[in-house]
Amino acid sequence: MKRIAFALFILLSSLSARHSLAQVPYGYAPMGAAENELSGLGGNKNEFVQGMVLFDPASDPALARIKGKEIKGIRCYMRADYKQKRQSRSAILASTGKVDNLVRTQYVDLTEGWNDVMFDEPLVIGDEKIFLGVQAYETIGTPYPLVAYSKATVPQSCWVNLAKKSWEEYTDRGTLLVFALFDESLSSNFEHTAYAQNTTHPQTVAPERDFTGGLYVHNCSTEPITSIEIAMQGQGATVPTMRTIQFDTPIEAYGGTVVEASLRSGSDEGTSVDWTATVTKVNGTEAQACRPGTTKLYVTFDNFQRTPLIEEFTSQRCINCPQMAYFLDKALEEYGDNYVYISHHSGFQEDVFTTQPDREVLYFFGGYENEYNPAIMYNRAILEGESAVIQGIRDMSAEPYLAALQLASTMPAMAEVNIEETTQQVTVSGRVARDLVGQPLYLSCYLVEDGISVDRYFQKGMDDADAPSDLKEVFRHNGVILHYFTQEAIGDLLSTDSEGKYSVTYDLPTKEGFGGTGRRIVAFVHKVNKSKLSDNQVLNAAQSSLGTDGIISMDNGQWTDDNEVSSVYDLSGRKVLSHRSPLTTPQSARLPRGIYIKNGRKLVVR
Repeated sequence: MKRIAFALFILLSSLSARHSLAQVPYGYAPMGAAENELSGLGGNKNEFVQGMVLFDPASDPALARIKGKEIKGIRCYMRADYKQKRQSRSAILASTGKVDNLVRTQYVDLTEGWNDVMFDEPLVIGDEKIFLGVQAYETIGTPYPLVAYSKATVPQSCWVNLAKKSWEEYTDRGTLLVFALFDESLSSNFEHTAYAQNTTHPQTVAPERDFTGGLYVHNCSTEPITSIEIAMQGQGATVPTMRTIQFDTPIEAYGGTVVEASLRSGSDEGTSVDWTATVTKVNGTEAQACRPGTTKLYVTFDNFQRTPLIEEFTSQRCINCPQMAYFLDKALEEYGDNYVYISHHSGFQEDVFTTQPDREVLYFFGGYENEYNPAIMYNRAILEGESAVIQGIRDMSAEPYLAALQLASTMPAMAEVNIEETTQQVTVSGRVARDLVGQPLYLSCYLVEDGISVDRYFQKGMDDADAPSDLKEVFRHNGVILHYFTQEAIGDLLSTDSEGKYSVTYDLPTKEGFGGTGRRIVAFVHKVNKSKLSDNQVLNAAQSSLGTDGIISMDNGQWTDDNEVSSVYDLSGRKVLSHRSPLTTPQSARLPRGIYIKNGRKLVVR
């Protein structure tokens, strides 16, 4: 299906290009992209939606080369028909100097797919910034009007104005499919021209080191690109680092791709430092200059490994919550890396599992008394492509949760969190990034229980008609908070030394649980700002599994008929291996390296 969508998109592109052979398109998004690489932008209301891309001769040498020449029109891609010319609603737009200084509003009928629209009066390129874009009147129930290439956001390439209220630059939604159209006689000015930028951000890297990053490359010419040379220069570097990038599949005319590449950071440290890529050669030939691709990196020697924190809002009385948990579990299983999961039994109705921390975090909903479930947050942060910390239930698949988890895992880790426990105490220690020393940071630490059966503690929604067929078999109450160690339920103010180091010891309580299959100590360092929800990020998280009878271990995780096998669970309470039956179980099974729970004891597979 994806290949068909890709081929159709390429076909639409080529048909459009043939339809307008006398025009040369120039922009920063790929004209051919797979459907799943595109995203729609709109307000989901009955309102005007406008979008613009900046074309600036002061920062783009390709445009500076053709000063005094004319922009003939605009090429844009629409997700549906917007034939609203008669109502003065659908239009192509142009501004100069500032995004809100409209100098062209030309009403036209726009159709699904690519649209080439010529200005009644061409726009001359001078010294001022030029913004080009499109307008439509969106109605509820129709696809979002604007279309963006979601895999890379070129700076100043996604300006959006909803309901004609105010323009806002979206810095994480992608690059709008809007191009300037020039006369074909100018095509020689775009030969051997390509744009490149880093795509993986925010990304934490060490100064003056190579790092693996996503590199977006856009072909601005008619000839396929098989290789480029880039000059990359991180902030603080005195000279650029040169790298040659080869493409397994050539980048077609006006196309684009994202590849993994070995990139080099600069020497300056900070949470938001510049990193710039400039294409110097295309297919071994000196490139005609295009705008440099400047993005931001978090550069620090405190390059900690991120463990994402997933917090779900749920309730025993929430009908839809089991289905979110089901597909979230599928995503966590596919993710296959370290993570920490907690469930907050609050937000819809409290139940037997509700604790004070569950009540305290309701401020993320914005102060409403009656919230909604199911809901989820990752690292207590606003992820790329989202507008709020809290996310609701998505479609009935693991894909949206896996995508969000992968984004959360790439966020900069700004602290180190370690957990050590004895039979009587728990110690949480680590270090925060040096540039955060002295800022108000908080530590939360919980005792959490997993694998609580619905046979003992009911859950609504298990018999829902739309529920997965195996929901009853696999669903467990996981991530339930039994005890919080801090004095304040929201977390205690963290005290560090001048180097950012901290260590806090708590008494480990003897506490009756709910008959689950395992317990964990969970700790995380975070910010607290109830008046500004975007300033509540979790710097990092960690967990440690508690066993009741010590630790057992295996060197290779290979179970055979010679092993006694009862049920084995992972740290989130999911059953990963069951009692062996000759009718249902293969002769041998291998567990990946990691920590599991077997008969209430910690099992370490090495």
